[in-house]
Amino acid sequence: MPESYWKKVSGKNIPSSLELYPVIHSYLRESSRILDIGCGFGKVSLELASYGYPVTGIDVNVEAIRLSEAAAKDLDVNAKTKGKAEFVAGNASHLPFQESSFDLAVMQAILTTVMNPQERLRAVQEAFKILKSGGYLYLVEFGQNWHLQLYRKRYVQDFQVTKEEGSFLALNPETGEVEFIAHHFTEKELVFLLVDSGFEIDYFRIEELRTKNGNKILGFVIVAKKP
Repeated sequence: MPESYWKKVSGKNIPSSLELYPVIHSYLRESSRILDIGCGFGKVSLELASYGYPVTGIDVNVEAIRLSEAAAKDLDVNAKTKGKAEFVAGNASHLPFQESSFDLAVMQAILTTVMNPQERLRAVQEAFKILKSGGYLYLVEFGQNWHLQLYRKRYVQDFQVTKEEGSFLALNPETGEVEFIAHHFTEKELVFLLVDSGFEIDYFRIEELRTKNGNKILGFVIVAKKP
């Protein structure tokens, strides 16, 4: 992705349309330490912390990190639960944490914003690195929806710019200007991103997801294990 865009965009405008799927709780233990990669303004991090888990959120957008920290104080997460939410500014492709530090990592609609395939692979490899052996990556991503005319048209007409099937120009709904290049995945793409990084697929399900513009499209909910 053009990282400069995600660094400069207003923290409150970072997309956060997805909810956590209940399957994630099957992979959490009382002592699980969680890393929320691409945490935005902290929605998922704070939800998990409210359940009692220690959570670290990381995002390239400094304003979003500040909003997350303020929200954590407002909710008084640390006082009301055993959970703790802390936030760090950083890049998913170069996570500033020691190897084998976390029990579970969350990547929810993050790879869709990464326009370079090699950067996507590096982000997944970084998630693998920071997980403990036996740890899990909870991954949710948008699938390619060729059956929907809206997306079929965008995949085709934007290919001359994106040079990658399934990628398209994400436009500002008010100005019509290009904000970033988004990518929708095939099942094969996601599976090979994970297995090529060393993961084993433990859970895989096709679900209806909601985009930042409110569109309902099919996507994937995956839990992958670090052996």
